[in-house]
Amino acid sequence: MTRKIPLLFTFSLVFIFSLLMAVFGTGGYLHNRALQDEIARLSYEETILSLQVDSLERQRNEATSEDALRDAAFKYGYQSEGEQVYYFIDEEEGSLSHENRDMLIVESAQSPAFTGIPTIYLALASLCMASLITLCYTWMKKQRRRVYE
Repeated sequence: MTRKIPLLFTFSLVFIFSLLMAVFGTGGYLHNRALQDEIARLSYEETILSLQVDSLERQRNEATSEDALRDAAFKYGYQSEGEQVYYFIDEEEGSLSHENRDMLIVESAQSPAFTGIPTIYLALASLCMASLITLCYTWMKKQRRRVYE
């Protein structure tokens, strides 16, 4: 009987600690899921940036023609003489410009990822659970003895 209690405590401590490390620890399941999400987010941002680079290269290559230069000048607010310009105001307050949307995407994506619970906290939690299991086992043994006596 006295040998069973330390053995039960040791086995439950090792099992619970291993289980907690596999799920909540650094390199555990939740940490790996957070890293996979981070990789997916970064690859999405890389795709967006490569598309923007391709678009800018295409604009640079097309900027040599006179029509492309005129369109670029109009885009930045320049106008040729004698041209009448109309301005349209968007009445939607919730609309965001293209640059603001890009900044919101980048800012919202900077949320901290799950880095895993430190090992010392997992060790303390497993120690508490193993102690509780051992105490419940000894209490049940005492109750069983009282019933049979």
